[in-house]
Amino acid sequence: MDDTALLRQTIRRCTAVLVATLATVGVSLQRSSGAGFLLILAVISVVYLAVEFIKVSPPAESLGGSSSTEDEE
Repeated sequence: MDDTALLRQTIRRCTAVLVATLATVGVSLQRSSGAGFLLILAVISVVYLAVEFIKVSPPAESLGGSSSTEDEE
């Protein structure tokens, strides 16, 4: 992954953390009848974060196509 892609991923994760935090605070400050949208927003942000952190990316060495053992032969 290049630097730009890593920066974009970091920005998306930070934005999701902020949205989840603000939505949770909003839910706690509002009455339960009016907090439905904020609760849905908080749940979606937390699910997005969980998927982002669970998703496994391949190691950088395997992306090149050739391994060190192939180069030695």
